[in-house]
Amino acid sequence: MQTILVQPRNQEELQLVTQLMKRMKIRASLVEETPKQRKKREILDSLERSVDEMNAYLRGEVEMKSADDFLKEL
Repeated sequence: MQTILVQPRNQEELQLVTQLMKRMKIRASLVEETPKQRKKREILDSLERSVDEMNAYLRGEVEMKSADDFLKEL
């Protein structure tokens, strides 16, 4: 049998997924993240969002300010 890893973003999503699993009578278990695992996941998620943003810029879907323009605003 295969394993599916689900990472809900908030308590509401966690409850929804848990209820769905119960109704479908699918065996599930909750595994809490350690602080170190959570920090690693947050960093990786942040990097993934940054890469997605850069790819959107390269495709011309988003405009970004230059570093000089950004610093002038400060």
